[in-house]
Amino acid sequence: MREVPERYLPIKELSMRVQWLIRLRWIAIVCLFIVITTVRYVLGLGLSNLALYAANALLLVSNICYTLVHRRLIHSEMKELKPGNMNAFINFQITFDLILLTCLLHFSGGIENPFILFYIFHMVIASILLPNRAAYMQACIAVGLFGCMVFFELSGLLSHHHIRGFIPPELMRQNRLYILGILSALAATLFVTVYMTTSIVNTLRKREGELETAIGRLEDKDREKSRYVLTLSHDIKGSLTAIQSCLKVVLDGLVGAVASKPMDLIQRSEKRSRRLLRFVEELLYLSTIRAEDNFRKNKLIFSDITVRTSAEFASALAERNIELIVVDHAEQAMINVDPDAFHQLLTQLLDNALKYTPSGGTVRIELLRSIDRGGLVLTVADTGSGISDKDLPHIFEDFYQAECIINRETPSTGLGLAIVRQIVLMHGGQLTVESKTGKGSLFRLIFPTIPNKMEV
Repeated sequence: MREVPERYLPIKELSMRVQWLIRLRWIAIVCLFIVITTVRYVLGLGLSNLALYAANALLLVSNICYTLVHRRLIHSEMKELKPGNMNAFINFQITFDLILLTCLLHFSGGIENPFILFYIFHMVIASILLPNRAAYMQACIAVGLFGCMVFFELSGLLSHHHIRGFIPPELMRQNRLYILGILSALAATLFVTVYMTTSIVNTLRKREGELETAIGRLEDKDREKSRYVLTLSHDIKGSLTAIQSCLKVVLDGLVGAVASKPMDLIQRSEKRSRRLLRFVEELLYLSTIRAEDNFRKNKLIFSDITVRTSAEFASALAERNIELIVVDHAEQAMINVDPDAFHQLLTQLLDNALKYTPSGGTVRIELLRSIDRGGLVLTVADTGSGISDKDLPHIFEDFYQAECIINRETPSTGLGLAIVRQIVLMHGGQLTVESKTGKGSLFRLIFPTIPNKMEV
């Protein structure tokens, strides 16, 4: 069978698979202990309990060792870690598991034990975790171990531990052809299992590789588009800034008096150009962070940076008779963010709340730790016009404007929430929104926390 290229199995993926194998083994250890105890003390079948418990204890100790080795590997430099080393680690684990399984079978009836089918599970695991050749090698090891156990028991080199009360003791001694049939059937089953599993896994890995390549191309195209928009927006911004400066000179009366009718047209032009300039600035900022992704993250106190940004809106909210409430339950927790990006994020959210909250309303900012979500939570809630169920799934899309916003006089670029979403994602956070028409909106942002040296 054609081998799947190793590029489909990067170090990070192999490390995740080792973690999965170790977790699976913990489950097997618990289940095995329950089965041995049940068979001996509930069903009353005669087994070598001491040997079986010893094998299970050895499996427990080995899994503890695997866990420690894996932790040491993942905490080392990834550049020093090679896929071959991780594959060898997985190979060793599966081989040792097969040896322990054979020992468990030997002390619990050998070929009489119906749990010989558990070799199949190991073949499936090997086919998922290892390259094809290594998976077939594990099948050979399994057949060899089981065959040696059966041969040594029949030849008398190993004592046969019969399961009393399960099948007649003379059956296994008298019917050698039956034993050969079981051994042949098991060998064929193991190799067919490896063949079928590797075929499926290879197909999935190939498609995964094609998908990763396609995603990479799309990301490159998206960055190329962002760089194009970035250049275009920069040029437009320069021209708009020059137009704004000229209009300001006229409006300030520095070129002499202007008749009322032309002045009205100039004021309208200045207002429109100001809105357009803001649109271009937001488009420029969004294109910049998408094209470059070069945030300069610093460790900051979560509440400090939030309170400072909120204070900038205090006067504007007071002027509109909107109450600003800031509740801090973050307890001086640290957050790793780009200060400018976080300022932009909170500015967009508060500007949104300011636009659509009527006089007498409330804007509430709350900071807290999230135990179940494992991070720091920032919520910005308002008592404004809210967002309809129809618009809610689309509000973070570029240039999207809800119908209630379009029909209002309050200008909107349709980029503010797209900027918020992009900043949150680039900081490894999560963003959700809850809103009902006429009942306001609540934006919830979750950021990963970092250890705080001030905490005990």
